Amino acid sequence: MDLGTEPLGSNQCETLNAAGCPLATSMQERLAFETLLAELSTKFVNVSASQVDSQIEWGLRRIVELFGIDRSGLGEVSSDEKQLVVTHSYQLPGIPPSAKLMLDSQFPTYARMVHHGMVIRLPDDLPNEATQEREYCRSTGLKSNLTIPLIVMGTVVGGIGFSCYRSQRILPDELIPRLRLVGDIFTNALARKRADESIRAKEQLLRKSKERLQQLSSNLLILLEEERARIAREMHDDWTQRLAVLGIDAASLEDQIDDPKTALPLVQAMRQQLVRLADDVHELSRQLHPSIIDDLGLEQALRSECSSFTHRETITVHYKADKVPAIIPNDIALCLYRVAQESLRNLAKHAAVSEASMDLVGIGSELVLRIRDQGVGFDLKSSHAERGIGLSSIAERVHLVHGKLTIDSAPGGGTTIEVHIPLDRAAT
Repeated sequence: MDLGTEPLGSNQCETLNAAGCPLATSMQERLAFETLLAELSTKFVNVSASQVDSQIEWGLRRIVELFGIDRSGLGEVSSDEKQLVVTHSYQLPGIPPSAKLMLDSQFPTYARMVHHGMVIRLPDDLPNEATQEREYCRSTGLKSNLTIPLIVMGTVVGGIGFSCYRSQRILPDELIPRLRLVGDIFTNALARKRADESIRAKEQLLRKSKERLQQLSSNLLILLEEERARIAREMHDDWTQRLAVLGIDAASLEDQIDDPKTALPLVQAMRQQLVRLADDVHELSRQLHPSIIDDLGLEQALRSECSSFTHRETITVHYKADKVPAIIPNDIALCLYRVAQESLRNLAKHAAVSEASMDLVGIGSELVLRIRDQGVGFDLKSSHAERGIGLSSIAERVHLVHGKLTIDSAPGGGTTIEVHIPLDRAAT
């Protein structure tokens, strides 16, 4: 919006009416304005987003030159309706530019009139109580200003202003609808520009999401290879050696078979080694594919996992299940089981605790898994790569079943991982 105006040319104020004001717009000027209006309509039909601002500035300049005013500006009402934000303006040389912001607190009467959709001529239309506005006109030397509100679906969205400082210029009322149309052309062009910018921004959110998914896929592949390497090392370094020891013991047993007192301890040791080896094979099998879910269900599978973890890591996990549905879709059950596994693995590596808790609860149409510890915690923004990959894996699994993941942690404050999965929106 524009509260100021531009200087007139020396030949623009020679014909005055009885009040000392220039006469109404001449027929020649009106024809020139209709030509300009047609030109603006044509230019803005297919104007590109990158050219909208320059074309609006061009249009404002043409209006200033055509009507012999000092300044013209386009403004928008802010989202909180407490500011008039001047987005574009053009002024003749020597004329100060419009203020970028006009607060309701600075010009309360003017702002109220604009919000009510009133066409305003300054200073003539100002009521007596508009002291701040009158002081502005006096201090800046504003001779005349015409402000035309721009209205979309009954709501004032902005306005277009025409101002004079050096000489008074009265634009006739019959031009107001045509000048409002100019403002509408500009406003619509700005709306198209912002819509185009919004689309480009969304395309850029989409690009970043694609990059994130690609990075996540890369991380998951790295994690998969690391897990395979871990299993290979465990098989090579542990099982192979243990099997080799059993082979040596078996060979020794063959030499001592005639002496039961010597052979019996060897047989017992071999049996214990075989039992432990069988347990480890079973544990690895469960990590690779939790068939226990198919056999006993998620509730018992998690109970077994907590018990096994407690035995293996000597970290007591207090497990509680409540109101768990009897039938849980396989993808949800597997997701929660993997989340529990990864959370316990992170807990064992990083939490430095002797106990933790795991709850599986049915709440309405949701299934909630919560793992808590009172350990060292961590900074979510700066978690190191290994933990970051684990958290990304959890997040992706939860996302695939339309769930919500919340991680609450801070250095020294422990960690809580909570997953909410809607049973009625399960992925299929």
